[in-house]
Amino acid sequence: MLGLLALLFGAGHANAQNVCVGDCNGDGSVSISEVLTGVNIALGTEPLSRCPSFDTDHNGVLAIQELLAAVLSAVDGCRAPAATATPIAIATTTPTTTPATTPEEFVAQASDFDCLTDWTHVRHFRITNTLGHLDEALAVAHGDMPPPYPVGTIIQLVPAEAMVKRGNGFFPAGDDWEFFVLAASPAGTQILKRGRDEVVNIGPPCFACHSAASHTDLICETTNGCVALGLTEQLINTIQDSDPRCPSRTPAIP
Repeated sequence: MLGLLALLFGAGHANAQNVCVGDCNGDGSVSISEVLTGVNIALGTEPLSRCPSFDTDHNGVLAIQELLAAVLSAVDGCRAPAATATPIAIATTTPTTTPATTPEEFVAQASDFDCLTDWTHVRHFRITNTLGHLDEALAVAHGDMPPPYPVGTIIQLVPAEAMVKRGNGFFPAGDDWEFFVLAASPAGTQILKRGRDEVVNIGPPCFACHSAASHTDLICETTNGCVALGLTEQLINTIQDSDPRCPSRTPAIP
C-alpha cells in the first residue's frame, strides 16, 4: 500500500486500467505531460476544463485518487470500458468499533493521518511515529538500526494510502503492519479501508507487493524486490506537496 507505489504507490504495476483517466487528447493513452496537467489542475493553476478526463466521478473536482488513477493509466496502459460497465461505489463508512489498545499495540485513528509535508521526508516517503519513537524509526529508515520499525510508525507515499506498524501480533505474516486506504480533503482524513492482506486500493492487494521486501520490514524501495512503477521522485514530491490536508500554499510547478 503505500501499497501501490509499493510504498511507491503502494502496490506496484497493475493491469491496464478499465478507463483512460487523464487522457486529455483522446488518443487512448496517458503521457507524463498529461499527468503533470492533472497535477496543475489539482494545484488550481489550470482549470478542470483543460482535461475533463481526470474527473471520473463528475463532481467538478480533481481528487488525489483520480490523479493516482491517471498515474497508473500512464504506467500500466488503458483499455476501453465495457459498454455496460456500472460504477462501483467505494464504501466510506469507518468501522463501528475500535479494537482495544495495549501498550504494545497502536490502533490508528483518522486524526493520526495529517499533512504529509509536516512529516519527516526520507527518500521517496514520509514518516512519523505517534508513540514518541520517531528517532528509532528514522534510524531504521536510514539504515543505522536494523528492522523492524517501532510500533506506532506511520509511513505514507501519497495521501490516499498508508502503512501503520500496529504491533501486538496483529498480522504476523505482514510484520504486524496494518494497511490503509484513505480519503484526504481539506477537512481531514477518512479511513475507507484498513486491515491485513485483504486490503486493495488500485491493483493487487497492498501486501502482495510489500511481501517482496521482507528484509526491509516490508518497506519497498527501488532495489529491494518490489515492482518499480517508473515514476520520478519529482512527481512523487509534487503529489505529496499537493496534500489537501496541508495549509494552502502555492508550490512551484515543475
